[in-house]
Amino acid sequence: MKKSNSMASLQIITNCPMCDFKYDKKNVKMIDKKDGMITVYLSCQKCRSSMMMVIMTGILGITSVSMMTDITESDLKNIKSSYIEYDDVLEMHQFLERR
Repeated sequence: MKKSNSMASLQIITNCPMCDFKYDKKNVKMIDKKDGMITVYLSCQKCRSSMMMVIMTGILGITSVSMMTDITESDLKNIKSSYIEYDDVLEMHQFLERR
């Protein structure tokens, strides 16, 4: 039986896209959750590859974007504390305009 497109998409969440090994729950870390958006870090126990995934909910349903990364689990604390917010961008823009 051929998998539907929706089933193929769900498989990326449960299996490593590099080696197809099933992710273990202990290797899936939620990094951030706010405003209908969840950021998740997944690491493969078998091939040691890592992936960042953003899952968003909106009026059109659920959308996810994922990418392979070289970020390690120990880097996660630094990443979370270094998010750039909208206000940060606006503040930098105003600063540059005054120069």
